Amino acid sequence: MAMDSKTLVVVSGLGLALTAWCGCSDSGDSKTTPPGAAGSPTGAAGSSSAAAGAGGGAAAADDSAVCAKALFCDDFEAQTVDMPPSGAWTSNPNNGSVTIDTEHAFRGTHAIKATGLATSQTGSTYKSAFASLTGAPVVPVPGEKFYGRMMFYLESAPETTVHWSFIDVTGKVPGQDYTAVYRYGGQKPITNGGTFVGSQLMASYDTTDFYGTPSKGPNTDCYQQSAMVTVPVGKWSCAEWSFDGPNASMRFWLDGSEVTSLAVTGTGQGCTGMGTPQDYVWTAPTFSKLDVGWESYQADDARTIWIDDVVISTEKVGCPAAP
Repeated sequence: MAMDSKTLVVVSGLGLALTAWCGCSDSGDSKTTPPGAAGSPTGAAGSSSAAAGAGGGAAAADDSAVCAKALFCDDFEAQTVDMPPSGAWTSNPNNGSVTIDTEHAFRGTHAIKATGLATSQTGSTYKSAFASLTGAPVVPVPGEKFYGRMMFYLESAPETTVHWSFIDVTGKVPGQDYTAVYRYGGQKPITNGGTFVGSQLMASYDTTDFYGTPSKGPNTDCYQQSAMVTVPVGKWSCAEWSFDGPNASMRFWLDGSEVTSLAVTGTGQGCTGMGTPQDYVWTAPTFSKLDVGWESYQADDARTIWIDDVVISTEKVGCPAAP
């Protein structure tokens, strides 16, 4: 399938009187502990590989070279439609679904479709629809530092204050008994003269075992807001990221350009937990699970994202050529 022609232009605050609104504290989660961890692989046999041309013959020449030295590549062409992604992938959705789909694909015909159901349908504000990498050839991560790349097609973004994530990495903090997570996603709606423009991208850090019973670890819930950059919707876009555990840093690129306002080293802009932002270094976990898809924590409508051409590497990947 050719690249989707449907587009919706999302303006990111250039020369417009845009405002961000949040009727809560800056990160404002009011979370409960996300139920469950990634389960065992489900669905029919698929394919994913760290070798060149992984996933089938749809990869362009540039991606063949990338995959030849990457830890992992998948274009999902060898995965089974209407089944959860398998092979290296696991999925354990909660109030959502994760399947291989043909409605939207960046190249070829297959992509992951991840959907978080509407609160009115589930009766729950928490939704998770993640596809996860938890073992070889990605985990354990060499040197606890890696780069990722995925193409994504987000159908719509929340128009109210909803903390959502589409990329994260989790694990136990070294020398501690609690879990930490690095996330990229968003929360705040951006408006222009009262008209919704988009959901502002955000980096966040959380120690999720604090919300458990018994509570373990610090109360962090930390954030780094982008400089009014919104997540694109209704078109294929390229997300790249870097998670660097030894240096407690994370970086993000959108469509080939770094969103420098989302770069974090040590600490971000603030935390809603007790103490000051300086009290909370974003101490990286030992990376044990990488998630891509959709997760949200407050009441919202249904959200669907398609993901294609995933690459995990020890060096920056770059965006693929258009089909």
